[in-house]
Amino acid sequence: MAKSRGITITNYLATGDPEGVIFAYMSNWTGQAIKIPRNLFAENKDINELKRPGIYFLLGHNTTNPDDRMVYIGEANNLSERIIQHLRDAEKAFAETIICFSSKDENLTVSHTKYLELKTIRHISSSSEFRLTNRKDGNSINLPKMVQDEMDDYFDNMKVILPTLGYSVLHQSKSTSKKSEVFHLEVSGYKAVGILTSNGIEIQKGSEMKIDETPSLSGSYSNLRKTLQEKGVVEIKFGKLVFIENYEFTSSSTAAAIILGYSVNGRVAWKDKYGKTLKEIEDEKIGAV
Repeated sequence: MAKSRGITITNYLATGDPEGVIFAYMSNWTGQAIKIPRNLFAENKDINELKRPGIYFLLGHNTTNPDDRMVYIGEANNLSERIIQHLRDAEKAFAETIICFSSKDENLTVSHTKYLELKTIRHISSSSEFRLTNRKDGNSINLPKMVQDEMDDYFDNMKVILPTLGYSVLHQSKSTSKKSEVFHLEVSGYKAVGILTSNGIEIQKGSEMKIDETPSLSGSYSNLRKTLQEKGVVEIKFGKLVFIENYEFTSSSTAAAIILGYSVNGRVAWKDKYGKTLKEIEDEKIGAV
């Protein structure tokens, strides 16, 4: 397999503050992204890049459950005007960060943004990392095949840029195909299978999870267990919670704690088919360098 080529992404801190307004650009791409904290939007609503057609993300957390990550997707002919309407809407109170995508050459049209909106909503609907708050799927748009391909490229670039701005909202786990990267967790009659990814470990559909949890389990883990049930990622079957779809955790320890209902060192709890722990395999790889 050919090695992937590197990509140059430039983040411009408009005020010199990494927590402030950030513009993101990719080499040889006419698109651009703008990340704006909600409390800074009012004073930046008139910048030219927000007066254009584009697609936007409203991102935040459920006020009653911080582990419930929420997102709203939209498109507009004038990004600033539409977002101002949302910020006045009580249902969008969860939004803490706004990320907009537009075009540097002003060639992005409303037809393009409607196509991107629908594609993005459908993509997020298949992901359990963020809870989509849109009530509608968006509008179906018929574009010439050439233009569809161009917008699909635009969408792929959005998937690359978003994580550099701190949000992997369009992320899909890339599990390795190596059999040695498949790990098992078997404790007290509960069985789970996980595949290492570049971002953590992806628990496979059919894996089991304890219904009960210990009182000492941290609040964030407890909230995440509830969130998985609320989102329908896990369902009760035969006295156990069972994953009905794959779900990626950012660490092996988080995955193990969520599954077992108590804190555990995932690096020794997860084992490959030969019985080697994740820690032992990592130590062998480091020693082989």
